[in-house]
Amino acid sequence: MLTTSKYIMHGNSSRCAFCNRAFRSREGYVEFWRASNGEHFCSEFCADDAEEARFCNQHAASLSGAYGHPFSGSLGW
Repeated sequence: MLTTSKYIMHGNSSRCAFCNRAFRSREGYVEFWRASNGEHFCSEFCADDAEEARFCNQHAASLSGAYGHPFSGSLGW
């Protein structure tokens, strides 16, 4: 969801949680995308990429926990 705010300009983070770029400013307001978890992003693309990266990390962690480390030999390799 695209959001504009003066609050974020005067204290809170003013950079994208994914790529660390500064948010765009328009007419004294900062524009950013806010994710459902409260993180702020410079664009919908960074918000999507962050969500995908989080999913991949969680999925990889659950797979390594379920099957053991791929190089441990637990799968018969």
